Amino acid sequence: MTPAKRQGDTTPPAKPAPSFGDALAQEIFAGRDLSQPDPVDQALLQRPTISFRLRLILAFSLFFLLALGITLWSIRVLGTVQQKILFLEVADDFKLELQQARRFEKNFLLYGSNLEDALEHVQQAHRLARENRQTFLQVMGAEGVITLEEHLQQYAQLLSTLARDRSAREQQQVREHGGALLVAAQGLVEGERRLVHEMLGLARRVPFVFLLVLFVLGVLLVWFLGRQVLATLSRFMGYTERIAVGDFSPITPARKYRDEFSTLALALNRMTRELDRHHRILVESHKLRAMGNLVAGVAHELNNPLNNIMLTASLFKDDFPELDDDEKLDMLADIIGQSERARQIVRNLLDFARESETQLEPLAVKKILEETVQLVGNQLRVKKIKLEMNIPDELPAVHGDRQLLQQVFMNLILNAVDVLPERGRIVISSDTGKREGFLAIDINDNGPGIPEHILGQIFDPFFTTKPKGQGTGLGLSVSRGIVRKLGGYLFVESELGRGATFSVLLPITSVPATVGAGGS
Repeated sequence: MTPAKRQGDTTPPAKPAPSFGDALAQEIFAGRDLSQPDPVDQALLQRPTISFRLRLILAFSLFFLLALGITLWSIRVLGTVQQKILFLEVADDFKLELQQARRFEKNFLLYGSNLEDALEHVQQAHRLARENRQTFLQVMGAEGVITLEEHLQQYAQLLSTLARDRSAREQQQVREHGGALLVAAQGLVEGERRLVHEMLGLARRVPFVFLLVLFVLGVLLVWFLGRQVLATLSRFMGYTERIAVGDFSPITPARKYRDEFSTLALALNRMTRELDRHHRILVESHKLRAMGNLVAGVAHELNNPLNNIMLTASLFKDDFPELDDDEKLDMLADIIGQSERARQIVRNLLDFARESETQLEPLAVKKILEETVQLVGNQLRVKKIKLEMNIPDELPAVHGDRQLLQQVFMNLILNAVDVLPERGRIVISSDTGKREGFLAIDINDNGPGIPEHILGQIFDPFFTTKPKGQGTGLGLSVSRGIVRKLGGYLFVESELGRGATFSVLLPITSVPATVGAGGS
C-alpha cells in the first residue's frame, strides 16, 4: 500500500517533464525575454492612426457634401425660377393693363369715348405695381421703380386732363408717357423672361458639370486609394515572397501613419517570429539526428588514436629502463600527436553540436568542407566510398554561418553516402561562373540518380524515398531553408542512372575571410 500522506506535508507535485521541442526551444531562446514587445512592433504601434476606413468615410463624406451642395443649389435655383415665372405673370398683367389703357386712349383721341376705361386700366396697372412693389424693386431697382411710378402718375393725370383740354400739346405728352410706360413694361417682361431662360439653361448644364466633376473626383479618389492599397498590397506580396524563401526579417514601418495594414504587418511579424522559432527548432533537431548518425563514426575515429596512445604508453612503461632519451621523447611525441588528433575529432563534433545564434561572417568554404569530411570520414570508409575534393585555395570568401553551412554540406554528403553502393564516388568541386556574385559548391555522386517524376518534390518537407524508419524527409528541406536564409540557392540536377549533383550557391563577400575562418 502507498503510505498515507503525512499531515503538514506541503511538497508540491512534480511538474511534468517538458517535451523535446519545448526543451529545445528553451535552449535556443535562453536569455531572451519573449514577454517584451518587439522594437519593430513598437515602431509600428507608435505612429498616429489614420485608418483606411476613416479615409473611405472622408471620401464618401466629400461626395455626399458635394451632392448635397448641388442639390441645395438646384432647389434654390428652381425656387428662384418659380418666383420669376410668378412675377412674369404679374409683369404680363401689368403690360396688358397698360396696353389696354393705350388702346382706350387712342379711342378717346379718335372718337372721344372710353376715357374712363383708359383711366381704370391705368389704376389697375398702378395697383399691380403697388402690390408687387418689393418684387419690382428687386428687378428694376429703386430708381427704376420711382421712374415707373412717376410715369404712371403723370399718365393718369394727363388722361384726366384730356377730358378738359384736348390740345395737341396735351395729346403729345399723353403719348410720350404712355409709350414710356409700355417700353418699361416690355423691358421688364423681356428681361425677366431672359433671366428665366438663363437660369433654366444653367439648371440644365449644372447636372452635366456635376457628373463631370463627380467622375473626375471619383477617378482621382480611386487612383489615390487604389495607389495606396495596391502599392501596400504589392509590398506585402514582396514580404510574403521573402518569407517563402526563408527570410524572416520583420516588417518595418514604411509610412508615417498606422492603419489596417499596420495590424496586418504586426500579425505577419508575429507569424515570422514563430516561423523563425520553429525553423530553428527544426534545424537543431535535425542537427541532433545528424549527430546520432555521426556518433558511431566518431567513436571509430577516436578508437584509432586511443589504441595508438595505449599501445605506445604500454611500450613506454614496459621498456622504460631500456629506452634512451631520444626514444622516450619520440614515444611521448607520438602520444601527444595522437592525443591532439583525438582532441581535434572531439572538438569538431562539439563545434558542430554547439547551439549558437546565427552569425553571418566571411567564411573560407574549403576549411568548412575539410572539417565536414573529417566528421563523416568513417561513413565513407565503411562503404569504401572515394571522396574527391577539387576545391582551390584561392576561392573568394562567402557570406554565411559556419555551423549552418557545415550542417548543409554534411547532410548532402550523407545523403550521397546513403544512395551509393560500395566503392562509389563523390566529387566536391567549386564554380564561380554559374551566377554572378555567387560561389557554387557542387556535390556530385555516381549513384542511381533521381527519377524525373519526383525531382520536383525532393525539397518538400517529409518527402523521402528511404524505407520507413530510416529517414524523416526533412534533410533537404531544412538544408534549402538554411541556404535561403543565408541568401543563397540550393538546387539539384540529376539523370536516372547517372547520379545527381547538388549545387549550393552562396553569396560572395568582398571582405576576405580571416585566417582560419570556418575552422573551430
